[in-house]
Amino acid sequence: KIILENKHKAGMDRGVLNRQLGLKNMGGNEKLYNQVLQEYYKENRDTLGALKAAIREKRYADAAQIVHKIKSSSGSIGAKSVQNAAGLLQRPLEEENKKEITLMQDRFSELMTTN
Repeated sequence: KIILENKHKAGMDRGVLNRQLGLKNMGGNEKLYNQVLQEYYKENRDTLGALKAAIREKRYADAAQIVHKIKSSSGSIGAKSVQNAAGLLQRPLEEENKKEITLMQDRFSELMTTN
């Protein structure tokens, strides 16, 4: 499961997703925010698998593009910790620093699967 599952329900502001920040980013429009959350989920439900495959196959440029996309969209929904972890993973991917990739990938994956 990724961060989005069940996160659109009221009272799920704890943890990774800051609903208030996400709503603020959507101009306070709750309907729009919920639509964006659903789209985020659809677009990212296979992200961890794709990322792991790209890293395993040493396609670091592809992996960097994956996390760059997540970095942008996570900020808009209020998932700042995911946005930050994606940024921290993007750098070692671009540098092909395998040791740092492993460390940052674990943190990123942990946040993406947090409920």
